[in-house]
Amino acid sequence: MLLMVSTAIATVASAESPWFRQVAPGIDHVKFQVQTADPEPFSGHAFKIHLDVTELRLIPAGGAASRRTVEEIVASYAAVVAINASFFDHEGRPMGLAVDKGRLIGSSKRQSWGALVVDDKKARIVLGADVDAPLAYRLVVQGIPRLVVAGTVQQLKPQLAERTAVCAEGNVVVFVVSTKAETTAFARFLADPPDKGGLGCRDALNLDGGPSTQLVVKLPGLTLSLPRGWGVPNALVVAPGRN
Repeated sequence: MLLMVSTAIATVASAESPWFRQVAPGIDHVKFQVQTADPEPFSGHAFKIHLDVTELRLIPAGGAASRRTVEEIVASYAAVVAINASFFDHEGRPMGLAVDKGRLIGSSKRQSWGALVVDDKKARIVLGADVDAPLAYRLVVQGIPRLVVAGTVQQLKPQLAERTAVCAEGNVVVFVVSTKAETTAFARFLADPPDKGGLGCRDALNLDGGPSTQLVVKLPGLTLSLPRGWGVPNALVVAPGRN
């Protein structure tokens, strides 16, 4: 697997690797293209979010069963990076736990799913069963499957789809969105170290993908909009340079 990138300066795993470039205080970006033999290449964008500099939120679309596009959810933000987050049921309600600033916006805890949890300025990805007191966290969002656990790619069901994922370790969260990618090939790209063409994620969680995969970037140094066909119940939203 070969990674080809279009811009350069820092990286997820090591500040010495010349891939990401800063596009706003606390936010680094890289555009990637991955060549694979199984079954086809995929490409996308990754953003390294420094929680000690930025503000990460899980913003709902509206009421309990509301759905809007990510672009609509962040319309009032002047500067932002945002991706879709929770899976949702047939009524449009978020599936799994969803917490923002200690406020419960999704209560259907999934024991076997993964969860991104943020406690103050520290983030990690854990099993849903291990989130005993969700309101004690600043942010919680669940997804499935856990793609990478402690640096190891998991046994994953083969599936080709657009992808939205997050990596988390310490005070860094990484947003990743891609074109159609096979599950294991995508997970290997996340887990592989930079010298092997990957992002070096030790823990990674799959969020809702397919037509839900969306990205909105409104920054002085970068503007992007990757819309999809339907609304989503909430979005992971980061504003640069805020505490």
